[in-house]
Amino acid sequence: MTEIRIYQSLRKNMLWAILCFVFALGGYFILTDASTSWPTKVLGGVLGMIFFGGGGLFLFLSTLYNRIRQTPLLIIHEDRLELYVQVKGTYHNINFADVKRFRLIKIQSTKLIAVDYKITSLIHKIEKSSASTQRMMTFNFAVSGAIEGFPADNLTMNGKKICDILNEHLNKNV
Repeated sequence: MTEIRIYQSLRKNMLWAILCFVFALGGYFILTDASTSWPTKVLGGVLGMIFFGGGGLFLFLSTLYNRIRQTPLLIIHEDRLELYVQVKGTYHNINFADVKRFRLIKIQSTKLIAVDYKITSLIHKIEKSSASTQRMMTFNFAVSGAIEGFPADNLTMNGKKICDILNEHLNKNV
């Protein structure tokens, strides 16, 4: 069977980038308003422009870069899932042999696909991780019930459909 490639949604990411630029523009107006106090100018103006402007620029450039290079966010193979890590520019492999199940979860308004590992794989993954990564895994487990997950929003395919495909591949490998 061929691999399934799932990309980030260009339209949704560009809408998020535009929203960030609108908030950065609001920070500019706060900064240039003569009647605004200095703490408000620093907190609402400068930090708003840096945070939202920088975040929007990063989102815009990374989406454009991934679209030009045709880099999928997820690649589903017969035996594994590859998840693209933007900062590193590499893929993180999740072997189906290590996974018990995939499940669609919602944390506030964000849809995620949680990865429930088998006990032996879970212990091995935690033991070989750094202290900061272990703390992050503990936090993720407390919030979602899984040490790892990936976004199901802003993709070219529905999150439930992705989760169903992953569980089908998982059941084939059992």
